[in-house]
Amino acid sequence: MLVIDYFKNNTAMVWTALGQHFMLFASSTLIAIVIGISLSILITDEGKEKIARVILSISGAAQSVPSIAIIALTFIFVGIGVTPAVIALVIYSIVPILFNATSGLISVDPKTIEAGKGMGLTKGQILWKIKFPLALPVIVAGIRSAATINIGTATIASVIGGGGLGDLIFIGLRLNRSEILFLGSLITALLAIIIDLMFSLVKKA
Repeated sequence: MLVIDYFKNNTAMVWTALGQHFMLFASSTLIAIVIGISLSILITDEGKEKIARVILSISGAAQSVPSIAIIALTFIFVGIGVTPAVIALVIYSIVPILFNATSGLISVDPKTIEAGKGMGLTKGQILWKIKFPLALPVIVAGIRSAATINIGTATIASVIGGGGLGDLIFIGLRLNRSEILFLGSLITALLAIIIDLMFSLVKKA
């Protein structure tokens, strides 16, 4: 009842926080997708297999870096506000996208690629008509993982002035108001579930 009462009395603030959170998530995820897939295409070009495997090892290790550490470093070099929050989220989201996209592209059967060459396909055609479609399920899985992680990580962006649902969570902690803390956490969890289901449908399609 306390949660419902707080929501009724602060509906505008809650919706504003949700809108900010979604914008943080959407903008950072979109930028991370573009950068991550572009990098994976560059490093998986023919003859760069060794570089791709090194990048895989580095990005795999980078997944263990705590999100708060990335945000803290961004705060030191960029400052506070929405822009550094988006930058931090992009950096953290790129890792699973780059890892999966690179894994998917280098795992395409070389015989299939040779068959494409035998048909007279150019390097670009082999990429977009053979390698990319075959790697797409793995790439989408990486984007899905990054998106789900990003929803939760975006709450921490509140500590550097990024706004979002993290504001509700930290207000609840500072004021020792469990209903505010619960509301912020609940909406974040529901948003993560909805986003995950959406990407699950995309992956199946």
